[in-house]
Amino acid sequence: MLGLGANLGDRLENLRRTVTAIESMATVLERSDVYETPPAGGPPQPDYLNAAIAVRASLSPSELLERCLAIERSMGRTRPDAVRNGPRPIDIDLLWGEGLVLAEPSLELPHPRLVERVFALRPLLDVAPDARDPRDGTRYADLATARASIRRVAAL
Repeated sequence: MLGLGANLGDRLENLRRTVTAIESMATVLERSDVYETPPAGGPPQPDYLNAAIAVRASLSPSELLERCLAIERSMGRTRPDAVRNGPRPIDIDLLWGEGLVLAEPSLELPHPRLVERVFALRPLLDVAPDARDPRDGTRYADLATARASIRRVAAL
């Protein structure tokens, strides 16, 4: 499951262009709705549009991450970001994989802050409503974060 976010430029178009780019390396199985959320920390900046997509790929999680980072670069994102938690044309995060637990220096699954971030959790639950934390079996839909108010703005 990939989480997508954008708060610079044509945010919805950036999300849609990202999905098209991902389709060149993976099969997109499902798409969440698009939600508008305030930034989580960082300097004053525009609100984000966020979504999630379920993908199937023949790549390892690390290879998928590298390809996603290349898509970010192609759309104008630079890393490391000039400002931590600053604005960006696109952000792609690997969020979760059914039954997958991974702890590498550059990648942790499930995403270490997934359960704290309604902007990531709600779109994930659109696509995988029965998703559970593979470490302890917690149903993500049962978490308070999953019930927090968030504004749906479009279909992806």
